[in-house]
Amino acid sequence: MESTNVTVSSRGYIVLPASLRKEMNIKAGTKILLHKEENKIILQPVTSFTQKLAGLTAQSFGKTPDEIKAYVDEERKVR
Repeated sequence: MESTNVTVSSRGYIVLPASLRKEMNIKAGTKILLHKEENKIILQPVTSFTQKLAGLTAQSFGKTPDEIKAYVDEERKVR
């Protein structure tokens, strides 16, 4: 693993280098698990449960946003 220096801001923020974000597929809104282990801080991206399920339901309710909206609207009427 390659080490990189980052600076902690006065508000406690750190910026992850773009190359690392790209490699780890970290985007805005990605949840990160922070774990303290002795004198180390470990950051681990966490995939949301809904993102994992998204592939299972892909195109089950329609192929376009309009088809999906029509499906949801119809289900709302039924309920």
